[in-house]
Amino acid sequence: MPLAKELNLDLPFEDVRHETVLSVVHTATMLAAAGDELFRKFKLTEAQFNVLLVLKYKRGKLTQTDLGHRLVVTRASITSVLDRLEAKGLTERKDVPDDRRTYHVELTKRGKATVEKIEPIYRDTIHQVTAALNEADCAALNAFLERVRVGINEGLAAGPRGPKT
Repeated sequence: MPLAKELNLDLPFEDVRHETVLSVVHTATMLAAAGDELFRKFKLTEAQFNVLLVLKYKRGKLTQTDLGHRLVVTRASITSVLDRLEAKGLTERKDVPDDRRTYHVELTKRGKATVEKIEPIYRDTIHQVTAALNEADCAALNAFLERVRVGINEGLAAGPRGPKT
């Protein structure tokens, strides 16, 4: 269904780029809502599940700071997520020798079991919501979105632009 109809707009979009951005945002919001519904069944948030996945697929040791960078969240946010995961017995922070301010983050046995249980369900859900796309479509969409991210990063690096005069 076209986005304008889905949003119940009276008139079609006049600017295809505006429609594109709103389409991406609207789709991301819908995906996040579907993820929230899935993770709620396991008493987790999307952020908590993402930490568990990163820890499952890491090579070597990761610090809280490493996790924050990989997940693009603030230090306070990663601390809060890790506090909740530790309270659930899913992760643990271990002291780093010679650095009292840094901790390595590890999955506990319970954390490993939890991510092993949820990940197949998560992947099945991803396949269900993208069933209308074949692998070539997914690869093309990934490439298009990468180009948008490059444009965003280049635009941010160039600084704000005022209105054209």
